[in-house]
Amino acid sequence: MDELEMFKAVPSDVVKAAYDDAASGALKEAGKIGEDLVKTVRLVLFPLQYTAALQDRLAKHLRRAIDRVPEERRIAPVESLALPIAEQLRFHDEKSVIGAMFVSLLSRAMDRERVGEAHPAFVQIVGQLASDEAVLIQQISAAQPSAYMRPPKKGVAVLVKKEREALIDASSMSEEQKRHLQRVAVRPEELAQPELVYTYIEHLVSLGIVSYTNEPWNEGFKGAKGASFDFWFVGLNGLGELFHRACLADE
Repeated sequence: MDELEMFKAVPSDVVKAAYDDAASGALKEAGKIGEDLVKTVRLVLFPLQYTAALQDRLAKHLRRAIDRVPEERRIAPVESLALPIAEQLRFHDEKSVIGAMFVSLLSRAMDRERVGEAHPAFVQIVGQLASDEAVLIQQISAAQPSAYMRPPKKGVAVLVKKEREALIDASSMSEEQKRHLQRVAVRPEELAQPELVYTYIEHLVSLGIVSYTNEPWNEGFKGAKGASFDFWFVGLNGLGELFHRACLADE
């Protein structure tokens, strides 16, 4: 029997009881709520054949997920979310951006008021993201929509801040359009690998959480001209906004 099958063998009423106890405060005896709750989750809900280090790592992630949910709102997460998230969390340390996204998603699955944000597809989406792509999603969410620009010269991989600002300022766009473009432009310089920004955008579009949009061209950028560079607009679509709320809004 493999590890996930072992987990599935835990009776559902035991899983539910453990979370009920956590929510009701029954584990607060002797002032050991933190220690006992971690032990409950690790030994009752996740009796898997992990090494001690991986068990401790998983327990810490679970502790953070539980702590994010007010006691009165805690519910047992559905197996279709809890099992694959637990499997993924074994491989992410406390500093991992992707690990933090899995923790956020798990906390949503445990939250009676926010469980609707925990779409099952998000487990697979988070698992396919690079850390830089999480940063990019945050940027796009803040601007909504964002613009990304391509260098006018061959051999230049990407436009970072100073180059981007200089090109925008030198264009014949109106001052309002210049300010707006500066404000909503994607910032590759904040990524660990800025030269991959265009690949990241294409990947986020392929995952179905980011979409191209013409809306700015029909409104604030209608009639824009005189730019010596190309730029396009992208934004989080409906699924992308839900993904951001579930996995990144608290980070």
